[in-house]
Amino acid sequence: MARQRNYLNYTTPWGVALGRVAKAGWSPFLIHESGYREDLDNWNHIGVDSPFWRFYHNPEPGCFLRFQGRKIPLEPSTAILIPSDTVFDCCGPICAAHFWLHFTTSRPGRPIEQAPIKIALDATLSALTGEVIATHQSPALPSRDELLYHQSAALLHTAFSRLDLPSPAALPEPLLEILSLIERAPHSDLSNPFLAARAAMSTERFIRWFKAHLQQTPAAHVQAVRLRLAGEALALTDKSIEEIAVECGFPNRHYLSRLFSQKYGSGPAEYRLRQGKRRGK
Repeated sequence: MARQRNYLNYTTPWGVALGRVAKAGWSPFLIHESGYREDLDNWNHIGVDSPFWRFYHNPEPGCFLRFQGRKIPLEPSTAILIPSDTVFDCCGPICAAHFWLHFTTSRPGRPIEQAPIKIALDATLSALTGEVIATHQSPALPSRDELLYHQSAALLHTAFSRLDLPSPAALPEPLLEILSLIERAPHSDLSNPFLAARAAMSTERFIRWFKAHLQQTPAAHVQAVRLRLAGEALALTDKSIEEIAVECGFPNRHYLSRLFSQKYGSGPAEYRLRQGKRRGK
């Protein structure tokens, strides 16, 4: 006879249910890289423009970012969050001690201003940043990468908890399922009629409903997701451009190349070459 299990409820009358926030708020952090160098020479890069977010902290003063003519010092007492698609300059008049995270996250339906965000390092953030830097400076043991991942994720969650942004409105469950499908299966049929059928709506009503919640049409959202995933695959995998085009839902590499160039200012091959040079490949 099977043992009766107790305490199966996911929530209690005394806690705060966070499922809605997890679904309708920020997406999970996909951390691409965590890095620290204490002696970066000539840290000068003009027109940095990336499809991913960045977290910067310099333990020593002297370097700065330039954004739309404005100078943003990188100080030991602050960190900088830089949203995706934000164009800025890295300026290193001195040798830079520089910690960085590259990561992807999104906030469905809530556009984020494309501008660097300065965050004061309180005691908790300072301690978390120091822990990650210390791990980078320690011997490269087999468990180091996993430790860096968890420390970096804790740092990002804490940094985002300091952002003064309005609480997101809950997205309808059917819309959350549609958004999840688009992320999980970009190669599939994501036409308006197909997605409308998944939401049990007419095509016209679905388009209006989608746009009312996300401020863009379903087709525009699908294309943006496919291009973002293609960019990640180009940078982080060795798959051919043909494979990436098919897996991300483009009919062929030429169609991907045209849209990718319009979005990022270079074709997939050039984009991948730049990424490889940065990694020393």
